[in-house]
Amino acid sequence: MEKEAEGNGLGKVNKIDEKHVADNCRKNKKLMFVVIFVTLVTVCAILLIALVCVVVLKNKELAESKVPTCGGHTGVIDISEQSEPSVFSDLTAAEVKGLTEYLYNNKELNLVRPSEVGVDKNYVYLAEIYLPDKDETVTFLDGNINFKDKPKREAKVIIFKGNQSSPEVQEIVVSPLPNPNKHRTLRDGIPLSYCITLHDAIGAEKYLTKMVKEKIQDILRESYEGSISSKCGDHCLTFGILVPVSRSFSGVEKLRFLFGLYQHAGYYLLHPVDFSVLMEVDRSNYTIVKVWYNGQVTESLEALKQGYDKGTIEKQHVPFPKDDDTLYSKMTRRGPAFPESGQRPPFQIEPDGKRYRIKGRQVTYMNWRFDFRMSTLHGPQLYDIRYQNKRIVYELSVQEIAVFYSGHSPIAKYANFFDSIGLIGSSAKGLVPGVDCPAHATFLPSSHFLQKSEKLVTFQNVFCVFEQDTGMPLRRHHSYSKYHGMFYEGMPGHVLILRTIVTIVNYDYIVDFIFYQNGAMETKVVSTGYIITTQFSEKETSYGARVDTYITGNLHHHLFHFKVDLDINGIKNRYDTMDIDTTIVQNNFHSDKNAKITMAKFERSAKLTEKDAAYKFNFDTPKYHIFYNNLTMNSFGNPKAYRVLLKGMSKQILPKDKGNEPSASWFRYQMAVTKHKETERSSSSLYSTLESVVNFQTFIDDNESLMDEDLVAWISLGIQHIPHTEDLPVTHTPGMDLSFFLLPYNYFPEDPSMASRDSVRIEPKMKNNANVGINFIRHSKPRYKRCLPKKNMYQELLQKNPGILFDLK
Repeated sequence: MEKEAEGNGLGKVNKIDEKHVADNCRKNKKLMFVVIFVTLVTVCAILLIALVCVVVLKNKELAESKVPTCGGHTGVIDISEQSEPSVFSDLTAAEVKGLTEYLYNNKELNLVRPSEVGVDKNYVYLAEIYLPDKDETVTFLDGNINFKDKPKREAKVIIFKGNQSSPEVQEIVVSPLPNPNKHRTLRDGIPLSYCITLHDAIGAEKYLTKMVKEKIQDILRESYEGSISSKCGDHCLTFGILVPVSRSFSGVEKLRFLFGLYQHAGYYLLHPVDFSVLMEVDRSNYTIVKVWYNGQVTESLEALKQGYDKGTIEKQHVPFPKDDDTLYSKMTRRGPAFPESGQRPPFQIEPDGKRYRIKGRQVTYMNWRFDFRMSTLHGPQLYDIRYQNKRIVYELSVQEIAVFYSGHSPIAKYANFFDSIGLIGSSAKGLVPGVDCPAHATFLPSSHFLQKSEKLVTFQNVFCVFEQDTGMPLRRHHSYSKYHGMFYEGMPGHVLILRTIVTIVNYDYIVDFIFYQNGAMETKVVSTGYIITTQFSEKETSYGARVDTYITGNLHHHLFHFKVDLDINGIKNRYDTMDIDTTIVQNNFHSDKNAKITMAKFERSAKLTEKDAAYKFNFDTPKYHIFYNNLTMNSFGNPKAYRVLLKGMSKQILPKDKGNEPSASWFRYQMAVTKHKETERSSSSLYSTLESVVNFQTFIDDNESLMDEDLVAWISLGIQHIPHTEDLPVTHTPGMDLSFFLLPYNYFPEDPSMASRDSVRIEPKMKNNANVGINFIRHSKPRYKRCLPKKNMYQELLQKNPGILFDLK
């Protein structure tokens, strides 16, 4: 019975479990169906969303494919070398071929080829176009002679003549190009020691390096934790700068220059050490004249070694910097990043293409037209600048860029650089689209005939030409009240800019020529790049600021000189100033009958001679500077003139005729006006750093008449720079810009930009009643038309040809 009972109980349990399992199975099936259903719905939803995204993207792509690339009607851009070069064009490849054949076949010149150049040889240093006399050129440009009588093209050639007992420099003019058969001497008898040749610099540095390694390598290693050696690893020392020492500073008629030593980390010029050597060079003979170490002077390396070992020379120790991306001399991005999201910056486009034309090196923009070139020696030059086809300027050119340093250290004390010694024009290269110039700019190369080649050496991206909106209206007025007319009229400040950037070792100079639609021109120069520093010491504090633990940023004065050959309604011009002064007049509306009013007035003052026209700025005597042709007056009896406005003036405080001041005698004046002479083509020269072969003061001292003559304005710009910590790693451009303007002054009957289609006018449809609707008047193509900007292909181009930016040799 018990067994039966047990069996019956087990059966009941089994039946209950089976039922429970069945219920669970039914529930699991339902759950499974729910999961599958939800999964299918989710997948379908995802697929649907993906499909919608694909459709949207495809529609967007289709829509974008229908949006044209910006361009459309565009100006003709032909930057190729012209088969028939203009009067102002640089030397062509064909002309250089004929020039070299003439030079190397001329037994009188006795020249060697570039591969054979040496200190005891005669060789070509450089050659560039030598422009015909202005009278001849203007006669041709103004169509007074036939095309067959186009002025002949000639080349100026500078020859270093080492193959004689007294080496000298000779400047000759070779003609006619492209098949020359004669030459004439322009200038000769200039001692070769007035220049620093490549052989001088390289030979002296090799000799000095050898001597230092042999005699004081241990001192440098102990003092600066580095060495001058091919096996120096990441602790190398280098002679990184050469400072010419002129005869006025050395007192001897020999070539001398200083080498300064630097720790080669980051950008080396921000890691100076207080060691420099004065060298004297006589052909291949090199002499160490003085040695400077830690503020102490010895006569030789041996004397330094002896004093160092004996303890009579005070030692120093400068740790070698850690060369990583945080090093202050490096221009790698560092610090908390901004903007946070990495948004791209705004940029401008040309929706309807370029509104300027370029053929060769002639640019046409709106009512402007001009030619330009790059002088190897002096830098950018513009010619035959016209507005409405009337010449305003015959020549506008950079003459010299100079910088005078101050300091206790010899490197700063004697550093008076005239950059023509380094060839300003051939120092311009490698403009980067999207940074140096807008990506939509037109980039142009320049070519130079230099000692290292018998052919033209071409540098890419030397000039850029672009139109841009300055962000500043050219003009505007808002008359919001019905009592004043109720209208708005304005015009955006669209300008054309011709730009080049010259890099002279450490400093970069941005040079802009800016053309406004109202007939105004601006010439601007902006400094950026690395400052020259010296090792910090208390004795440097009067000459600069401590900008990092071991360095002083030394005070320096940037100087720039420009030639502006104005031709206002012809070449016979006058120069007047409109002098502003005060006058006392009767106050007729005062209760006191004897009351007076003091106010400003102006008087016109004609500058009769060159000495009268040597202008030095004086706050007590404000004035306008006016150039005009006395035979062309407007309907109100005022001369149709152009005004020169100076906005970057600086005063030269160095004493007259002391040191290197005579080479920069042009900086005694903010502006000087002289009579045009073919013998006074330039205010500076290749030799200015070491000797004032061209003394600008002589241009003025002959004191010729300026009345109804062909006048040239020589304009000086400058800025004193006391470096500060924000100059690390490099000097920024804000606050460093200098400029001058050429402004129409009664030249036109009204503002000529009134004819521009760029203007905008807004006015009520009914006069003085804005409630009935607004007329929005534009004169250009509709703004609602869209276009896609052209892709900036610079990065891809640079990958294929890095020589665009970097020297590959």
